[in-house]
Formats: sequence, C-alpha cells, structure tokens
Amino acid sequence: MKKQKPEESKEERGLLSGELTASKVEVISSIVLTLGYSLSTLATILTFQEEEEAAQEKSSQAQDQNLQFKQMYKQLQNVNNRLESIERKLNRY
Repeated sequence: MKKQKPEESKEERGLLSGELTASKVEVISSIVLTLGYSLSTLATILTFQEEEEAAQEKSSQAQDQNLQFKQMYKQLQNVNNRLESIERKLNRY
C-alpha cells in the first residue's frame, strides 16, 4: 500500500487516485460548459458568414443583371438606329 503524506488532504488523494469527487465533477462541468459556449459562438459566427455571403451573392447577381440590362439597351438602341436608317432609305425611293 502507498504511504500517504500527512499534508495531503482527502480531496487531493481522491484526485490522484481516480475517484470521482465534487472537484472533478466541477472541472468536467466547466470544460463541458466552455466547450458548449464555444460551439454556440462558432455556430453564430458561421451563420453570420453564410448570411453575408448570401447578401454578397444577391448583390453580385443584381449588378450582373444591371450590366446585362445596359448591354441589352445598347443593342436595342443599335437595332433601332439601324431600323431608322433603313426606313429613311426606303422613304427616299
């Protein structure tokens, strides 16, 4: 049997021997709570990132659509100018 030092308390002996003590339970519960809080914080951060990415994607799509509309407008103007030119030529004859 192991000789115990007189200055070791019962709680210290319990911690060293592997017994489940109130101190161990308190430490484990603190670790679990900290881990849970960290995971919750991480989930919140990821949610914010996903929302920001979605907003950026939507903004990007709106800009792309706006550019497409501008290009279509220019093409329609060219077609309209061309039709007017053809009309003027036809009216001359």
